[in-house]
Amino acid sequence: MEDPRLPRLLYALLVLVCLLMMAYYYPQMPSRMAAHFAADGHPNGWQPRKCFFLLVVLITGSSAVVAFFAPWQIASKSNDRINLPNKQFWLAPERREQTMRSIAAMMGWFGCGLLFVLISATYLALRANLAVDQRFNSEAMLTVLGLFLTGLVFLIVGFIRRFQRVPG
Repeated sequence: MEDPRLPRLLYALLVLVCLLMMAYYYPQMPSRMAAHFAADGHPNGWQPRKCFFLLVVLITGSSAVVAFFAPWQIASKSNDRINLPNKQFWLAPERREQTMRSIAAMMGWFGCGLLFVLISATYLALRANLAVDQRFNSEAMLTVLGLFLTGLVFLIVGFIRRFQRVPG
């Protein structure tokens, strides 16, 4: 959990999956797509296909800000501008780099989870547009969100446990 390379690799794979999914589904989509859905899964908002796909690229691309830009921004701040439990210990010169790597890894995992949620929502919207009734699978989306929130709880608990204790 301390090495940011694995979440970066997973993130890159998820981006590739998203791009392949969009390339596969784009020609199958109607020119006017259902883009927003009520809680029961029925469409209640439409937009042109090009706009839908552009919006997907912009929104999924924004997850990179959380996964990669935010940790870099945190690391560039002075110690007095970082809020961290036991920060004198964790941000001491001999530990600062490893602390920032750990934060980058945690943020990378969060970015992967966020990207997975966005890809899942996009996939379910694309599948809804191919269905006769254009119904979005809200139950599947709730399952994805439940998994994301469970993972987020574990990530937050891991973060607190990692930095709350100072090795004796």
